[in-house]
Amino acid sequence: MSRFVEDDDRPADAGAGKHEQARRLAEAALKAEDEGDQARADDLFAEADRTDPQAVENVLMEWPDHPRARRHARG
Repeated sequence: MSRFVEDDDRPADAGAGKHEQARRLAEAALKAEDEGDQARADDLFAEADRTDPQAVENVLMEWPDHPRARRHARG
């Protein structure tokens, strides 16, 4: 029997981990876009958005001069 009430093999900071993972994916997507690899950028953004949409929003706000961020801001 487990010593922990909610021992289900998930880290206690699963939410924070997902947020950081989504941030890394979004940042990698922006870099892929800068390198001209639009297909990879789209795939990375889609995965980041599925993981944590707020993290993607945060990354785009931190890169206001990036074309993707400007397109995102216009809606």
